[in-house]
Amino acid sequence: MDFLPYSQEYMLMVSIMGGMFLGFIWDVYRLIRHYVKFGVIGTAVGDIAYWIVSVYLSIQIIYEISYGNLRFFILMGFLLGALLYFYGISNYILKIFIFCIDFIISLISKFISFMIYPMKFLIGKIKKILKPVKIKVEIGVNKAKRRYKFFKFKLKKVSKKRKMIYNKKKQMRKVKARKRRHKINERRPKDNRVKKQNK
Repeated sequence: MDFLPYSQEYMLMVSIMGGMFLGFIWDVYRLIRHYVKFGVIGTAVGDIAYWIVSVYLSIQIIYEISYGNLRFFILMGFLLGALLYFYGISNYILKIFIFCIDFIISLISKFISFMIYPMKFLIGKIKKILKPVKIKVEIGVNKAKRRYKFFKFKLKKVSKKRKMIYNKKKQMRKVKARKRRHKINERRPKDNRVKKQNK
């Protein structure tokens, strides 16, 4: 028979408390997931991390109370502790924690808004003072945009007119060249006739 430093009743009570403690850790993890959205991968990683921590703590508790000798009543104690926690006080503890955390968050947000309020007030006053300047700047910008558009429109018109004039000049040159060719072609037969008569 193995020598055990503690009685079976003590080991059973410690294992029940260990099961309740593991349930409490699970509730802390659930509380974190309530405020932080992990997603599918993050949830899977968190579950694996919880089971690793719970197995490590269970082994440490078993080693402390029975030198690592695993007994059936110790396992039943862990299971009983977890059931007592989840079906007994888990919901109340979660509600208390959520209420406390929400209260702390609201206090922090109010404090931050209170600290930021003077800055907001100053910024509002500066905006009111600079509003006429802003309006003038906007008017100037709009005028500059209109002038730019008008100048662009004029440039397009001028470029179109230049193209039209250039095309007209081209056409006139072509017409003149055709007339010259026609005159030259008309003169050649007359010159040939005069040469024949002279002969």
